[in-house]
Amino acid sequence: MAKLTVWIAEQHSDSQCYNIVARTRKAALEQIAERDWVKFEQPKKVEIDYKDAFDLFEYVTSEAGGRSIYL
Repeated sequence: MAKLTVWIAEQHSDSQCYNIVARTRKAALEQIAERDWVKFEQPKKVEIDYKDAFDLFEYVTSEAGGRSIYL
């Protein structure tokens, strides 16, 4: 099984589709700084386990989506 590590900063609202997802903590913090009119939580490291490319695609495009740290 493969693993994808991402950093997610959740937005202070109900719209999880606007959460920040980045490869590194530094990149997530840079995106937060660029969007200073929106309040975000501090980035959290999330590890996603998947079997193959299709499994990963299904995970990130599902209704719950891959932009929530509570999956």
